Amino acid sequence: MSDNLDEVYNEKYFHDDSLYQLKPAKKAFKTFVLSNGIVVGMFQGNRGSHPDLDFVVKILRKGKNERPEPPIHTYWVVDLMIKSHHYPQEVKAILDYYIRFYDNCSPFATVQERDSYIPRTPLHIMNTYGNLNVFRTLPMDYIALVIELFSLCEKQNENAYMFRDILHLLKDYIDGNADYMKVIKASMPLSR
Repeated sequence: MSDNLDEVYNEKYFHDDSLYQLKPAKKAFKTFVLSNGIVVGMFQGNRGSHPDLDFVVKILRKGKNERPEPPIHTYWVVDLMIKSHHYPQEVKAILDYYIRFYDNCSPFATVQERDSYIPRTPLHIMNTYGNLNVFRTLPMDYIALVIELFSLCEKQNENAYMFRDILHLLKDYIDGNADYMKVIKASMPLSR
């Protein structure tokens, strides 16, 4: 029997196949468990011109003391920066794919559409780029799901552009046209 506390989830926040938050008490209306064990939940939000359609993304890592937290952009941005040094063409193709996804996706029209949403991109990304492994980096299903959800979330708010700009700036970095410090700064929570 293993005594490793990092092999289980904090049962206050993940049980019955759903992610929960305690303050305020809410159950995620969608919960996903990814290949590395990270749990991703979509919770009701309250921002923008359509607060009923807004949603907040939170993640929970394995560990008895872990709590749900927003997945800051810096996680996936730095991860793709690392991977780009090993797989530059593939990461560039992934960014092109998500820039097209962002440009073509539409905000949710109803709460039912949002609550029953099935992510479209992770399967494609895993089938095409699931082998982009660099020691201790995030799995591609995490990258795919988070980028897809953030794209949809930003589209809920007219005149929002920060997430789109991060995608373009990261592509500029891979093309050699942006400094890494500028990319990291743009992805940090309080710099936007």
